[in-house]
Amino acid sequence: MNKFVTSADDLVTTHENTRAGFLAIALEKNRVGDPYVKQALAFKSMVAHTTGPDDFLTMPTIRPFLLTAAGLSEKSLQHLNHEDHTIVIRELIDQFLKPAGPAYIDETIYRFLLTKGDAVGGTMRNRIGAMGQEKLVRCILSCMNVRGISYLWAGNGSSFQWLPKQSDDRGIEKLLKALYWSNPKGERVLGFNMTNAIVTKNIDICLYDTDKVGYHQGKIAKLHPEKAIMLGELKGGIDPAGADEHWKTANTALDRIRTSYASKGLQIQTSFVGAAIEKAMAGEIFAQLRDGTMTNGANLTDTNQLVEYCNWLLDL
Repeated sequence: MNKFVTSADDLVTTHENTRAGFLAIALEKNRVGDPYVKQALAFKSMVAHTTGPDDFLTMPTIRPFLLTAAGLSEKSLQHLNHEDHTIVIRELIDQFLKPAGPAYIDETIYRFLLTKGDAVGGTMRNRIGAMGQEKLVRCILSCMNVRGISYLWAGNGSSFQWLPKQSDDRGIEKLLKALYWSNPKGERVLGFNMTNAIVTKNIDICLYDTDKVGYHQGKIAKLHPEKAIMLGELKGGIDPAGADEHWKTANTALDRIRTSYASKGLQIQTSFVGAAIEKAMAGEIFAQLRDGTMTNGANLTDTNQLVEYCNWLLDL
């Protein structure tokens, strides 16, 4: 068990950490949305000389912006031809921009940003999960650096390649897909989001007893799932409203892992790392840790617990 988890209360996410999590997400949302704001400012400058929205029809360079303002996604544009585009833009002008009067430019911008808001929302749903993984990876790398552990890492690119440890490793947590090192027990590779052949489901955190070649560029989860040492679930969402549902999903996944491996006569360690942990679920998690159902667990927002978890992972 994690030495910083001595009771269920230790696992509960504090108000301060919840607030910090929401602020981090808000900052990330601003970062994701900033290019669209810059596009809107560029558009405003490019059409500043126009006298009315009809002038937009004579400016082919701004058609992509207008189509977005009309509510069309990039995916939908693939199914429309040039004539369809013109019809959509004409409808936008007649139905919404002309009624706005002198504010037609601002009206166009508002509608562009409204459409892009959906895109930001979709991106953020993916980013929240990725941010949790990045925080875990950064902590693992920090522990490695403190302990002087040498490692190789592979990124998310199309061509899988083991890369040496960098003297300046800023930002690699956003790129890292797999991590290789050795400890007194053998060679280890840690991978993320891998579909396991025994469990037949995607698993968040996957530690394997294998060398660089045996990892098979991530195919080990399907070719040699019996080499797994520890499989874990990671939930990076910070919203308390969704905490219980995230734990239920993770708990089901962890139980499936243990049952699937046991059916093959194999032993497997399991763990859970979550950002939003409420009191009721904390009790369930602690009970599983205490009776050995789950091997380790940590609150992603608690530095002490996370560091202890990462060092445990490195020593398995």
